[in-house]
Amino acid sequence: MPCGISGFGSAYNFAGTIAPETDLDSDRLREGCSLRRPYFVLKRPTYAFGDLMRVFLVSSLRRCWFLYILALVIFAAGFSWGVQSAFHLDGKEAAGLEDYAIRLVQSNAAHDRSPVFRQAAVRNVVPVMVIYVAGLTMIAVPVVAGVLFLRGYALGFTSGLLVRQKGVYGLGLVLAEVFPQNVLMLVVLLIASVASFSFFLLLLRRWFDRETAVFPWFLRYTAMMALMAAMALGAGLVEAYLVPGIAQVILPAIEE
Repeated sequence: MPCGISGFGSAYNFAGTIAPETDLDSDRLREGCSLRRPYFVLKRPTYAFGDLMRVFLVSSLRRCWFLYILALVIFAAGFSWGVQSAFHLDGKEAAGLEDYAIRLVQSNAAHDRSPVFRQAAVRNVVPVMVIYVAGLTMIAVPVVAGVLFLRGYALGFTSGLLVRQKGVYGLGLVLAEVFPQNVLMLVVLLIASVASFSFFLLLLRRWFDRETAVFPWFLRYTAMMALMAAMALGAGLVEAYLVPGIAQVILPAIEE
């Protein structure tokens, strides 16, 4: 069972759409056994999505903790390298990039948020799609590692440059206009990367054992990546519509 998408499979089973209820299940249900209660809890539409994600996250973290740590280390390595690169720039290079970085960050303040959302949506969804496609091939590990590292490097370089050039105000810019959407994107990229690694391992197992079932896990893998793409769009909404409000609260306080 692929660990990266097994949690999603477990949640799907809890939703009551896989196995028919057996006589033993009926007996347990009549006796008040709690084993089948999640089935009826998740049938309530108010709690379906939240419980589905809770079951997925608990199961996925328990089974795939090593892959999550590996993905986080790769991202952190890129972030650290980006920060160091920003602080080792020459004065002229830093000054030239400072204006560009500030314009890029403060573009969220535009009154028309639609262009900001479109740009953020493309910037967020494309890495998820690259990770998804990579998981379907035998080169998933270097491609996914490269996406994580580059994303971490870009975030670290931007943050380091703003803090170096603007000090406390630059730190405020980072906290108000860089981190909110990128925290959500970090979660998306970690889950997508672990799922991609996991499906790659399933394909590797299939290479040696032709009886290994792939198609059911492919459907779950695709559904998981579609959910991650939707969350990436949510990060774009945060960047376009929520971040400007956060900046209006934090930045004036820092300037004072």
